Amino acid sequence: MLKKHLISALLVCFSVSIYAQVNRYMVFFSDKANTPYTVGSPEAFLSSRAISRRQDQGIPITTTDLPVDPAYIAGVNGVGAEVFYTTKWLNGALIQADAGLISSIEALGYVDSVVYIAPGSKLMSSGRLLEVGEENQTEGSTAVQLGMLGLDLLHEKGYKGEGVMIAFFDGGYKGVNTVEAFQHIYNENRLLYAWNLVENNNNVYQYSTHGTRVFSATAGFLTGAYEGSAYKSDFMLFVTEDASSEYRIEEYNWLIAAEKADSAGVDIINGSVGYFDFDDPGMNYTYKDMDGKTTIISQAAKFASDRGLLVVVSAGNEGNKTWKYVTAPADAENILSVGSVDSNGSISNFSSLGPSSDGRIKPEVMAYGGATAVVNDFGSIINGTGTSFATPLITGFAATLWQLYPNLTNTELISFILENSSNTTVPDNQYGYGVPSYRFIVSSIADGVTHDFSVYPNPLTSDLLNIRMTSEVESVDIKLYDVSGSLIRTYKVGAPSVSMPSTISLDGVKEGLYLLELNSGKNVESYRIVRY
Repeated sequence: MLKKHLISALLVCFSVSIYAQVNRYMVFFSDKANTPYTVGSPEAFLSSRAISRRQDQGIPITTTDLPVDPAYIAGVNGVGAEVFYTTKWLNGALIQADAGLISSIEALGYVDSVVYIAPGSKLMSSGRLLEVGEENQTEGSTAVQLGMLGLDLLHEKGYKGEGVMIAFFDGGYKGVNTVEAFQHIYNENRLLYAWNLVENNNNVYQYSTHGTRVFSATAGFLTGAYEGSAYKSDFMLFVTEDASSEYRIEEYNWLIAAEKADSAGVDIINGSVGYFDFDDPGMNYTYKDMDGKTTIISQAAKFASDRGLLVVVSAGNEGNKTWKYVTAPADAENILSVGSVDSNGSISNFSSLGPSSDGRIKPEVMAYGGATAVVNDFGSIINGTGTSFATPLITGFAATLWQLYPNLTNTELISFILENSSNTTVPDNQYGYGVPSYRFIVSSIADGVTHDFSVYPNPLTSDLLNIRMTSEVESVDIKLYDVSGSLIRTYKVGAPSVSMPSTISLDGVKEGLYLLELNSGKNVESYRIVRY
């Protein structure tokens, strides 16, 4: 009889072991009533840089910023669940637990709800390496993508992102720690932090190479061969995207990374991932959900923006697909979502469209994503296509402008960028406000500034444009750009006279708005030219 009962017990245990399922969940707490943290002592949970950002932008620290009550975490652990991360903004914890424990967690008096976010157990203390094949791409140059935004001028003036801290959220950064294009960052100790939220470790140099290529468009540098958009910035790398599956846990990973970035004092978040459908159809979103308030990741982007960070995210590559609209978090408010144009400034057919479901213009801006020059995990310069690669160009553009104009708030910086974009007067839901450019900024110099040149007539109704020098110069190199930043004409005027204007022909140039750049060797000036 004893033997029979023992066999029955073993069978029950075996049955439980078969059907027990460890999953990942979010536990949300009802309050922060007993937290040991206070808004009056933010140094306990925010870095001095994060506190300064709020002070500089007039942003108060609130109870939303307070960490989760440690006693609540201990209670969830006590039930038998593993707590891996917490979210102060949503007052919750990301756990890994047997499904059979959920009812016990829900019974805790301070637990508001428990939400299933991904199947299986993946969070651990050591990661795994996924081999990723190399795509056949063609070698590229950064001249087009930098010139389109006027970043070549900013770099020439010495603005390369120094002092600006940028966090990247992506699916992996394979090769970043080994290839030459990123070594300048390590040599100068400008990689400040790296964390893999998918498996809970510091090995970000694995999985997808998508993050490597995205990161390179901002951070890569090879003397004479490659320049990222803000390669002198300080950086943090987060793996938030699980390249092997798609579940809502990735939105929470993004949220938690945003909180870490905020607490560390990051200035800009670059996110080249977007969501609307998942491996579990029950998690899918509809277009109606793209209102900037519904999805967790868009809420996270808004939380970050509200705390003074500039959030720059890809609009998505759904423009020529059934979905066609921007993906979350591109629908969030007070951020920059980025669409893609080709080298001629025309919208890429894959670039996701707006508006957000509540009618706001999306995307806000465009950049070169048609064949962006990026660096892969082998250190080769290749071409990448997608809004993912347009996004880090805008991130770097914003970083250099923030270096140039450090007193701007994040919302002021957004407005400044939109006001200096090619479609600013008639923004729409394909092209947004257009392609921003530093050339627009320098062509709008306030009255009273002394110029070396006088350009007329403007608007131009004939083919001939007059350029008069106001001081002696030996020669002038002249470049004509369209509003997308594409170079369409070059001229050289030798030994010009201050008494008589030199003339250049715009024969064959279509009607529209153009940027004329004049370089005397001593000074560079830009002018907006309207061609009728």
